[in-house]
Amino acid sequence: MDHCGPRRTRGRGGDSFPMLSSCVREAVRQRWGVGLLQLRAHRLQETASRCAASTVFALSSGQGKCGVGVVRVSGDQASSALTCMTRPASLPQPRSATLRRIVHPATGEALDRGLALWFPGPHSFTGEDSCELHIHGGPAVIAAVLAALGTLPGYIPAQPGDFTKRAFYHGKLDLTRVEGLGDLIHAETEAQRRQALQQMEGALSQLYTGWRHSLLQCRASLEAYIDFSEDENIEEGVVGEVMIRLQQLVLDLQHHLSDSRRGERLRSGLQLAILGQPNVGKSSLLNALTQRPAAIVSPIPGTTRDVVQTLVDLGGYPVVLSDTAGLRAAMDPVESEGVSRALARADSADVAIVVLEAPDVLSAVRSETFVWSEYLRSHLIELGIIKRNEFSEASPEWIENDYFLTVINKMDLIDEENKALIQSVVENSCCLVSLKTQEGFQTFLEQLGVLCGCVCDMGTAENPTLTQARHRTHIAACLETLQLVLQNGDLTGDLGGAPSPALGDLGGVSSPPLVPQGEGHNLLQAEDTVVVAAFLLHLAAASLGHVTGHISSEDVLDQIFSAFCIGK
Repeated sequence: MDHCGPRRTRGRGGDSFPMLSSCVREAVRQRWGVGLLQLRAHRLQETASRCAASTVFALSSGQGKCGVGVVRVSGDQASSALTCMTRPASLPQPRSATLRRIVHPATGEALDRGLALWFPGPHSFTGEDSCELHIHGGPAVIAAVLAALGTLPGYIPAQPGDFTKRAFYHGKLDLTRVEGLGDLIHAETEAQRRQALQQMEGALSQLYTGWRHSLLQCRASLEAYIDFSEDENIEEGVVGEVMIRLQQLVLDLQHHLSDSRRGERLRSGLQLAILGQPNVGKSSLLNALTQRPAAIVSPIPGTTRDVVQTLVDLGGYPVVLSDTAGLRAAMDPVESEGVSRALARADSADVAIVVLEAPDVLSAVRSETFVWSEYLRSHLIELGIIKRNEFSEASPEWIENDYFLTVINKMDLIDEENKALIQSVVENSCCLVSLKTQEGFQTFLEQLGVLCGCVCDMGTAENPTLTQARHRTHIAACLETLQLVLQNGDLTGDLGGAPSPALGDLGGVSSPPLVPQGEGHNLLQAEDTVVVAAFLLHLAAASLGHVTGHISSEDVLDQIFSAFCIGK
């Protein structure tokens, strides 16, 4: 027997294996495997049927005056928009723009002249019959055409995301591509646009669908082994091959999850905190980065009390800059609150800029025992960013990952000889600048752009990064389930009355421990638990199905599509 195959703890003629298999499989198929999936599929089918029963229309080109307004129609009755509202009253050639006179369907009154396009299903964005009217973009023209469409039988105004939802129901897009389309619409920077386009074109969809298909194949192999191995129609080593594939999939999932949330940061914006003592130039740095007076600059220490936030585009990366109160022993209750908020922002930031004054650094450099790393660490402890006591020490994640830059400001107050002295002892991650004269500022911007690129990364088309917390939750659940299948030892302990979280409620089935007590075997290596492994693979595949939309709930779909604008 292959060492990767099931370990025969009892013969097939014994009683324990058939009883365990039939109990678990019956509960899985009726309570989880079939019933739940059929219920979800039925609900989605009902929603898709409701979509098909109506024809929706909306302005797709955005509100306000414009040169051309695009009115989109989709549904079984979409052709009537062309035959009833355009002259001549016929369907144009598919996907060809045709100049038409647009009229009211009831009165025949001329409304406009524009282009008509016909997209017969399933070869359309939504998968349904669709058409577009490209009309003049004045508010009165658009209002008249929309009002006329509303008089056609079965026509209703589209809700936000209706067209994309129909594309999803007709299999044109899965949920990851839908989310990529939404992100593309809302992208504000070049890096966000590239990541959203990559996701919309199916990079994540192909990755997750491939993993899901691999799990389904593994489950099918186990089901075949369970049902037909007595007939000796199953090749030797099939369970061992499943184990090898699952081990590789676990490695792939772990690698995918260990991305330090780079894709999520790029999508939502990088949180960057500017930190330092009072009057070192934090607000001046914020104003220089935003190129506007976003924060008050004053020679009086403690001017900034609250956190001042602004969104900027740094080299194509979206960055939320936060100017914070100067970190020191507070002089009054208001400043104390400002310091507390600054430290809280330091703890939650993805990236930080620590600002120091050149004269203070020069004084420390002149010490014979000066070491830059020790000086910076001591400074962060003094500011309260690194929290240390007698027993432990805690620091923000950006310090542990080295996601920060140190800026030594006011270099205009230092002569050339001392500038060279400071430069010779500080590290490359330290930038010497003068915000007053702009000396060194361009070099600082370049280093900051490189840092943002390290923290925000969209990956490649072959190895894309996670972009949504929703994806991370389900993929982590898939990984945890597969680890249950593969880990050695007693996986569940005594199941009496307390089923494993991965198994869920098996319909009240009382079963013995799923892995023999005290034996170091996983679920694939013990013959009487292969059926449980097959069920866990079903759960793991379902977790990936939640990401792509193969398995979904109306609540999740409503949340995703509500973020779209009307007409998309």
